Amino acid sequence: MFVNWNVAGAILFAGILLSACSANAQKNSPTLQDRQREQRSLAVNIVRAINTAEAHYKTTHGSYATWTTLFSNGDFTDSGTKWSSESLPTVAHAMYGSGPEIVPGWRLRLNLSKDGNAYDLLLEDATDAKCGYVLISDERGMIKEGKSIGCV
Repeated sequence: MFVNWNVAGAILFAGILLSACSANAQKNSPTLQDRQREQRSLAVNIVRAINTAEAHYKTTHGSYATWTTLFSNGDFTDSGTKWSSESLPTVAHAMYGSGPEIVPGWRLRLNLSKDGNAYDLLLEDATDAKCGYVLISDERGMIKEGKSIGCV
């Protein structure tokens, strides 16, 4: 049996090259965890912006505002919000809606106390049917994470 070493070498080299390219493509493509981390960071910063808008509204009007009020006042619009830094362009320039899905993939529940001196905020990942990831905050400005019991 005759073996052409030039052809065998070329095939071996091509195989190594394809393996290296495939491994490099996998390293450079964003993983699900990276995208999830980015989305959750976006949500945390949206909650921060809402808390800031609520604090300003309370100082100006003596009570907290509903999402409808914040949206209709122009605090949050389809071209962004003034309550986020330009260093966070995905939050500052997000396309906010009147609700309940205030930005694509995120549903808001914002409940005020009867006298308007307190609020509870829940921002839920509408795309996470398995774990039900949520961010929770209130007039104290602390942000908490949650998900369904038993979900890893």
